[in-house]
Amino acid sequence: MTRRLQTVAAVTCMKLLLLIFNVIFWAAGVVLLFFGLWMKISFHYLFELSDEYQEIIPYIFIGAGSIILIVGFFACCCIVKGQPALLYILAVFLSIVFVCELTAGISGYIYRGKMQEGFKTGLNSSIAQYGDGRIRDRDVDMVQKYLKCCGVQDYTDWYSKWSNHSVPESCCVNKATCHYSPVQDTTEIHTEGCYVKVVDFVNSNLGALLGGACGLAGLQLIGVILACCLAKYADKAKYEPVN
Repeated sequence: MTRRLQTVAAVTCMKLLLLIFNVIFWAAGVVLLFFGLWMKISFHYLFELSDEYQEIIPYIFIGAGSIILIVGFFACCCIVKGQPALLYILAVFLSIVFVCELTAGISGYIYRGKMQEGFKTGLNSSIAQYGDGRIRDRDVDMVQKYLKCCGVQDYTDWYSKWSNHSVPESCCVNKATCHYSPVQDTTEIHTEGCYVKVVDFVNSNLGALLGGACGLAGLQLIGVILACCLAKYADKAKYEPVN
């Protein structure tokens, strides 16, 4: 096999690998996009209870997913055309996305304690002001209803607000048979605290979340290397003489 044919074979192989990478990368963008939409539509009331909540957080995931989809489409064009300049531009885009994701991941890990404390403080404040007709009343009820929890640490947190040992209706397991004002039977209500439930869920899945983030970041580095190698070999294939 001549050197030129070897180069062509290497270019074809790297194109295939880069296309496989791009499919996975594009799928990751779809996941991030839907995760951001899911946070915004389904769980905004949970995050609104936190004193550390920033409304921009869901939009960061939506924006990141959208950018990845656009870069993925651009990557397909670059791979098919095999133009070295376009492939180097693709490598730069992937590097920028990698740095942004790495920064966001590190920041989230460092400030996770502060975010948890902000959720606890906001939930305590919302319980203390519950019944004033504020929008946080709705948020508290939605969290307790869908997470099947009651109070911050446990259901007795509501006793500090209502001395007759009452809890909101949203703490009930079954509203039709629930005696919640005052509580007559704890089997009729959810007794686990919402803060405890959320923090336990986050801590138990933190390893999986970090592993997924590291995997995505590593995948992008592979994409950068493949794009640069393909650009190098594509440029080389143009100028090698046929033996």
